[in-house]
Amino acid sequence: MEKLSDNNAFTLEGKPPPAQAAAIAFQHLLAMAGGILTAPFLIAAGMGLSASETSYLISSALVISGFATLLQINRIGPIGSGLLSLQGTSFAFVGPLIFSYQTIVGDQTAPEALGAIFGSAALCSLIMFLLSFFLRYLKNIITPNVSGTTVMLLGVTLVFTTLQNLVREFDSAGGFKGTGFEIIILSGAVLATTVLISRSSVVWLRVGSITFGLALGFGISLLFNASDLSGLRTQEVYFIPEIGRYPLSIDFQVVAIVLPIFLVSTMESIGDLTATNSLSGQKTGDKAYWLRLRGGIAACATNSFVASLFSTFPNTTFSQNNGVIRLTGVCSRHIGLYAALFLIIFGCIPLVANLFQTIPAAVIYGSTILMFGLVVVSGYKIVAESRPESRDWMLVGLACVLAYLTVFFIDSLPGLPKTLASVLSFPVSTGALLAMFLEIVIPRKPKKDC
Repeated sequence: MEKLSDNNAFTLEGKPPPAQAAAIAFQHLLAMAGGILTAPFLIAAGMGLSASETSYLISSALVISGFATLLQINRIGPIGSGLLSLQGTSFAFVGPLIFSYQTIVGDQTAPEALGAIFGSAALCSLIMFLLSFFLRYLKNIITPNVSGTTVMLLGVTLVFTTLQNLVREFDSAGGFKGTGFEIIILSGAVLATTVLISRSSVVWLRVGSITFGLALGFGISLLFNASDLSGLRTQEVYFIPEIGRYPLSIDFQVVAIVLPIFLVSTMESIGDLTATNSLSGQKTGDKAYWLRLRGGIAACATNSFVASLFSTFPNTTFSQNNGVIRLTGVCSRHIGLYAALFLIIFGCIPLVANLFQTIPAAVIYGSTILMFGLVVVSGYKIVAESRPESRDWMLVGLACVLAYLTVFFIDSLPGLPKTLASVLSFPVSTGALLAMFLEIVIPRKPKKDC
């Protein structure tokens, strides 16, 4: 399809022909498929869940993302942006949810711990729904400095975790004396392919670089006989997500760890929705804009609440889809209907989740290490694009350093309650809270009168 530079091929309410709409929706799916599939897989792997539980989480994430997209593109009362904004499981929650699970699972059974994770996420979602009506005030608290600090810490934490996982895979394969070279080849091939495709002059390839990189890595793993396809023969015919699969409860340790991530994720969604609004030819800053923004954040919160009820992870907007709108020039929200149907259909086919699980860990880590590295860069850009002063960079640096110092020395502090120590042991949430505090206590230079 020909790219349009200034005018969208269709207006926000335009209805493209079904075949063309389906083709464009598939491009949106390619842009986000790697993220939607990989995020729940990484969380499940980090929690040490079984193959059947992992399959449930992946399939449920796809189905709920489809229904979440339907709510987002169709405004129902005050909920929904009415924009071509697709929903999916956010990478921002990978580290926090794994850490939360590992913190509480020692005191309860795995199903009870998962129930506490989903129940706590549901509470955070309700809080975010209420805060969606006060977005202008919220932006004064979650400033670019706070968002940038949190996103950078998220990226750094995930990069180090991924590197540790790769080293563990290499060692478990026997290192260079065993089949460790296969781990290097698989992860290296995926990383190199993803980088090369992302720099391609063919725009359609760039959009799906993560997905194509995973597909190539899977193909190479088949050549090495590194993928076990035997489990695909015993799969169920269809999948339907369950309400209350785990006994829901609320753990305030989990809430304290995850709520700052919800707040920062909301700021990222505001950026995504603002970009979609602009690409759709709509004005920014008027009453209609704020209604769309409020509706979009309310939809993210509602979708995350529903996701918790169906035992899957929080939902948010996907910035990759703005890239597709930019490339195609098509902003019709009706494209989202086709994309949502694709997500629901793929989620209801267990083969999709089971096949994704056969991809070797080295392939997944080779792909995600690039994504997580780019998360660090995006955090830096959030700060850099806000016209920072020296005070802002000092605040960000101080929050990052203090966050890791807190983690390193938390066990040395006598008399600290166990719950508080657990919460402060996660550098991302700690960094977010420190950045909020420093934003208040470090004064800005008074502006000089002209």
